[in-house]
Amino acid sequence: MINIELILFFLKYFFVILTFLFISSVIRLIYLDITDTSRYLSTVEEAYAYLKLINLKEAFSFKVYESYGIGESTTIGRKRNCDIRISCPYLSKMHARIFLYNNKFYVEDLGSTNGTFVGKHQVLEKPVRIKDGDKLSFGGLSFLFVEVFEEPEEE
Repeated sequence: MINIELILFFLKYFFVILTFLFISSVIRLIYLDITDTSRYLSTVEEAYAYLKLINLKEAFSFKVYESYGIGESTTIGRKRNCDIRISCPYLSKMHARIFLYNNKFYVEDLGSTNGTFVGKHQVLEKPVRIKDGDKLSFGGLSFLFVEVFEEPEEE
C-alpha cells in the first residue's frame, strides 16, 4: 500500500517545480516582448523610410505595428534575426529585403512562398525600384512605403 505522506511529499515538490517553470516562462515572454519593442523603436528612430500598415491592425491575431522603420538594408520575415519580424503565417522566414542603392530604394524577394508585390506586380528575380507612396504586400500584409530619406541635390 502506498503511503499517503509520501504522495503528499512528492505532490508538494511537483507544484513547487511547476510554479517555478510557470514564473520563468512568464519572465522569458516579458523579456522577449521588451527586446522586440526596443528593436522596433531603434529601427523607427534611425529610419531612411518607413512602412505604414494599410490593413487594420486589429484584424490580425499576431502582433503587428502601425509602422516599421527602413534603414539602408532591412530584411522582412518571421525569422528572429530579421530587421522587421512579424509572426504572420503567410510570411516566409526570410521573405523580402528593402535596401538603398545609389540613393534609391529597392525591394527584392528572398525566395518567399507567397511572393512580394509592388502594387499588383510581383517581384520576381530582380530587385524592383520603389518610390514614396508605393503599396508593398508581403504574405497578406499591405504597407504604404513612405520615404523620409532626401536625395542629395545635383549641382
